[in-house]
Parts: sequence; C-alpha cells; structure tokens
Amino acid sequence: MRQMATLKLGLFKTPRDELADTVDGDVPEWIERIYQSHGTTATSAPASVSVLALSESLGFRLRKLALLLSKMEGLGWSIRPRQWDLLATTDLGEADAAAQLENAGVWIIAREHAPRDERGNVRWSRGLFL
Repeated sequence: MRQMATLKLGLFKTPRDELADTVDGDVPEWIERIYQSHGTTATSAPASVSVLALSESLGFRLRKLALLLSKMEGLGWSIRPRQWDLLATTDLGEADAAAQLENAGVWIIAREHAPRDERGNVRWSRGLFL
C-alpha cells in the first residue's frame, strides 16, 4: 500500500525569527530600500521600520503561498489548517507529488514553506510527525 504524500506548510516563523530576517545577515535589497526611504539601515532601524519591512515580506510570501494552495486544490490536494501551519495531502506518493507540483510550477514555493532536513531537502510529514 502506497503512503499518501503530506506536506506541512508554514505560514510564517516565530516573531523573533521573522524580525531577525529583516535586520540580520543578508537582508534583501528591497528591504534595504525600505530602510533607506526611512533614513536608516538594517543595523540601526527602529522597531517600527523593521515591522514595516516584515509586513511587506509577509504579504509577498503569503500571496505566493495562496498561489501554491490554489494550484494544489486544483490538482486535488486536500488542505487542512491547523493551529500553526497547514497540512496538504494528496493520494500520490511523495516523488509523484513533488513532480506534480514541479510540473505545475509551484514546487519552489512548496519548498519555501515546507520543513527541510539538514541537507535542504523537503521533509515530508509522516505518521506521528504530523
């Protein structure tokens, strides 16, 4: 019996991690432009400007996630919201499910929202680990 493929899809990270992504490390150029338009930088931005940058980032990511979910629904996937994430399930096996999403042009979005292992591969949800 083939196991159904299930992906856990995160809507967003913890507030601390989300804000850190707007000020630490490689801040995307478009976020830098937000800071510049407010006369500040990622390293010196006040909380209000960091949250503004976060709101832009979240809006963009959630629109991409909505596109992914729309494609998945059109392909027959079942989407179930949970407290902190979504579970997307299909009758296909994992390899076929990944290929289906790749052919639909949304596998890269799924990879951004699904948990990944230490090598960066998507970690499919199974059994007790849902």
